Amino acid sequence: MNDKIAFVKHLFGNSDEDYNRVLNQLITYDNFDEAHNFIEDMVKPDYNNWEGKEDYEQRFIAIIEKKFA
Repeated sequence: MNDKIAFVKHLFGNSDEDYNRVLNQLITYDNFDEAHNFIEDMVKPDYNNWEGKEDYEQRFIAIIEKKFA
């Protein structure tokens, strides 16, 4: 739960809706590479490429990667 709050606040501009939209899209991918490419190409550019948010980004990506492991 704490991760979700941190991700919404720091990575998704305090938008639960954006966070949930991205998660719903991520579950449609077949593997981590596809999901990671989506994050890099479609998500991050909408949020200033998560500049200065690297710690949160790494945690978020690690959790996503575990889902595909």
